[in-house]
Amino acid sequence: MPFRKAWIYVLALLVLTFVAFWPSYLSKLPEAKTAHHFHAASAVLWTILAIVQSWTIHHDRMALHRKTGLAIFLLFPLFLVAGMWVIHVEATTLAAGVTDPDNLVIAQFGFFDPLANIGFAALFWGGLKYRHKVHLHARYMLGTVLFVVAPIIWRLLENFVPFFNNDTPETAYRFSYAMAAGNAGTIAIALYLYSLAPKHGRPFLIVAGFAAAQEITFETLGRIPAWAPMFASVSETNLPFLLLLTGIASLGIAWHGWVAGARPGAPQAAVAA
Repeated sequence: MPFRKAWIYVLALLVLTFVAFWPSYLSKLPEAKTAHHFHAASAVLWTILAIVQSWTIHHDRMALHRKTGLAIFLLFPLFLVAGMWVIHVEATTLAAGVTDPDNLVIAQFGFFDPLANIGFAALFWGGLKYRHKVHLHARYMLGTVLFVVAPIIWRLLENFVPFFNNDTPETAYRFSYAMAAGNAGTIAIALYLYSLAPKHGRPFLIVAGFAAAQEITFETLGRIPAWAPMFASVSETNLPFLLLLTGIASLGIAWHGWVAGARPGAPQAAVAA
């Protein structure tokens, strides 16, 4: 079974999440928007599930592994819907001040966050499709957790390393350095995990590819002046309708991945279950 100690590393990642997000979010919970609460909760619950799944499979608790694994059909839609909600909040904030210099970085996240959601969904789909192939299944599901690495790294850097501090207009440019370091960290970890077993490493290449795309678009397309009003226009979309579409799409992805991963000759009733 691959990655026998993965649950320990993911647990450490969860601890770092609380450390990284304490100054900007956890210490100011009443000030945060509801969308951010849902997004944070879905990310933490998904990470906890990854820990449980890794621990159960490596301690021969197969029945518990299967039972707890069913939670993905609730947490995956929750994660995508919460992610879309945050994107809508960002677009709304940007729309209130498209020319405000303080909002320019929000426009750049108009690429970063959607790519994170798409990458997460692609890996989740792969995890379902290859659920009967242990090496691929483990790597696809572990790969979903790697999308939190970049945010953790850049928040740790900007909060605890003076060189990356960017809380004044004069130092705002340093955020790009922290962001680049976070994405570089994700890519480095993904490529290292790929190098351990290239034959089964496709999921980690997908993670590295999405992280690279996030960094490139953040620093290029995200800075184009015409992009800010385009991203801000997302705020004009009816929020309940947008979240409903996202929820339906997430269920469709889950269903398709489940069906695509059915073993040849499996009864149709079992496939659809």
